[in-house]
This record gives sequence, structure tokens and C-alpha cells, in this order.
Amino acid sequence: MKWLINLVSAYPIPLLVLAFLFVLWIVLSPRVSPGLYTQKLFLPESNHGDTVKLKAYVKYPNKRVSFQSADGKNMMRGWIFNNPGSKFVYLFHQGNSGDIPRYLEVVELLLESGASVFIYEPRGYGKSFGKPTVDGWLEDGLTAYDFLVDSLNYTSDRIIIFGVSLGTTAASHVSKHRAAAGMVLQSGFASLEKIAKKEVPFLKIYPSWLFTHKLDNMRAVTAPHHPPILFVHGLKDDLIPPAHTRDMYFAATDQKSVLYLPGSNHTEVAPTDREKYLHTLMLFLAGL
Repeated sequence: MKWLINLVSAYPIPLLVLAFLFVLWIVLSPRVSPGLYTQKLFLPESNHGDTVKLKAYVKYPNKRVSFQSADGKNMMRGWIFNNPGSKFVYLFHQGNSGDIPRYLEVVELLLESGASVFIYEPRGYGKSFGKPTVDGWLEDGLTAYDFLVDSLNYTSDRIIIFGVSLGTTAASHVSKHRAAAGMVLQSGFASLEKIAKKEVPFLKIYPSWLFTHKLDNMRAVTAPHHPPILFVHGLKDDLIPPAHTRDMYFAATDQKSVLYLPGSNHTEVAPTDREKYLHTLMLFLAGL
């Protein structure tokens, strides 16, 4: 210890500066201060859909439903679309922007595949109250699942967990804590760390242990006894490279399949890919 005391005595200012920078580096890390990166992660005010079109939708019976967040502080909006006579229901976890109307076309595709759809808006999105946070995002996924079971009377063997983009993290989180018949992950990323370092080069200064592992699809798909998974990714996705889905598909430990959509981008399914996607969903349901 004497050498250290001598060193500090000899170079007090440089060592204090280094100590300050180290503490600052830790404090500004995604793991310690996730709130600093929330605005980059959650975009609740962007890409809203046509509410009039949603309210006028009559192709399948549907209605708005409401439920409370787990902490009892926020009222959440959901929408149940019924496919009469169908066994399954998709629990739809949306992406980091938009609202229920924005995803109406994807909802209709899922309905046509032969199942009902329950979609909800996480806190801070659409008509749901509250503010988006990482913990809230995951908690809302579980709350939506529980509402589907407790209030809409679906059993776990009828639920297919569906997530798109950032919603795949809520979907995979639910799969680790609740039983389900299957899971569909569309345009997902392997881990928040991997995609964050691509989008924000500054974050490359942080090692894995200074990232939160709460938004980590890879951990979910490599867990033992995950539900059957269908991975889906558009090959024209310029936000999340299809390589993320490839890596997850090869790493997944149990029953799995993958579909690449040649003409589709991040969240929009190209008209030329729609029939292929629909057929694949129908086969997926038939195999459950």
C-alpha cells in the first residue's frame, strides 16, 4: 500500500482526473443509467396509424378493451379481434413506435392465418397512460398475457406470443415467465447491446456487463424448453439486419423455423411477400 500512497502523493491531480473519468464512464453506462437512452429506445409519438380506419374495421368481430398496469397506476388500451371458431390467439407485442391502428394490416394477416388477435399498447403508447421504461415495457407484456388469460378466458395452450421489432423483447420475456403454444418473432434483434452499438457507435466503449440484459432475445431463445418459434425477417430491413434473426435461429435450442421475406423491410410486409408469410403462418399453426 505504501507504493500507492506515494503514487497518489506524487501525482494527485492526474489520478483524481482518471478516477473521475472512470466513475463518469460507469455512471453514463446503459446498465447504470438506462433512462439516458430511453428517448432513443422508445418513440411513442411516432408512426401513429389511422384511428378512423380501426374503428370502422368490420371484417372480423372486434372491440376495444381496457386493463390496468401491474402497479395499478395506468390504464392500458387493448383490442381483441376474434376469428370465429379459431383455437389460437396471437398476443401481439408492438414495436417501439406506433399504436394499435398502425399495425392493423399485420393484425389482419394474423387473423387470416386462422387465429384471433389480442393487441395492446404499452404504457405511454397510443391511448395507454404512463411513461415508457425498460421495466415497464416487459412488465406490460406479462400484464397483457395475464389479462388475456384471466379476463378473456384463453388458456396457455391456445396462446401464440407474437412480437415485432422491439416488441420481440417483450414477447421473448413473456415466453420465459408464462407458458404458450408457440411464438413468432418478426424483425427481432439478438440483443440490445448488439443493435445499440451499431446504431450508437459511442456505446462501443462499454463492455457487455455494463449493458442491461433485460432486452435480450438471444437469452430467451437459447433457454431450455422454449415454445416452438417461427422467426421472420424482411431481407430489405435497413434498421435491424436479418443476420440477427439468422443468429437467433441457429442458436435456438428447441423446435424452430425461419422465414425470410425478400421484398419486405423492417415492419412492413411487401404485397409480394404477403401470401408466402400467410401460408407459413398457417403451417406453423397447423404444427402446434
